[in-house]
Amino acid sequence: MIKNILKKKEKTEAEKERDDKQLRRLQTLTDVVYGVTIIRMFTIIPRPAEILKDGADPLTIFGDGHFIMFIIGIILLSIYWFQSNKTMGNLIATDGKHSFLTIMQLLFLLLYFYSVGLDMATHSDVLALFMQSVTLALVGFSSVAAWIYASKHAELISEAVNDKEIIEIRNSVLTEPLAALFTIPFAFIGPGWWNLAWLSVLFFGWFLKRRQK
Repeated sequence: MIKNILKKKEKTEAEKERDDKQLRRLQTLTDVVYGVTIIRMFTIIPRPAEILKDGADPLTIFGDGHFIMFIIGIILLSIYWFQSNKTMGNLIATDGKHSFLTIMQLLFLLLYFYSVGLDMATHSDVLALFMQSVTLALVGFSSVAAWIYASKHAELISEAVNDKEIIEIRNSVLTEPLAALFTIPFAFIGPGWWNLAWLSVLFFGWFLKRRQK
């Protein structure tokens, strides 16, 4: 059993208070970065006036490849945000290593936003698609690493979380980065195949749940 073999690191009251405040600040920082990134996603998609300036049909906006990638990005960012709430909501404190892993996650998230902008500017260049896959994979894997680290330190994780929940949360957080990793080779084939490759998130979700059972 995971939690039964963990030993809590003895802390002074000052250390407990400091680590608790650090966790809340880390949660706030995470929410702000995710919130700003999601909002900023709406500012980089082509404006309707730009798309329709030559009298094109308004419905062409929804068939545009950039719009599809925008939808995928919003969905994945929302999922990652919910996953971060799930993991950090089960913690009672943080420390230097856990905070570092979480901040790395946010840095990769900002790099993902940059790669989306690059995608819009280059009309889905291979490098832009590749960067999106890699950065989203790194966002997810750094989140998984932070959760695994926290779950192995009893002073960080809530006593209400049992062994089964630890594994369930790890698997749920692992689904999206595995899908992102899977999409990498499709970036070299084309944007259409790259978009379709994201459906693999359904397979990885099913596979990890079945493996757990």
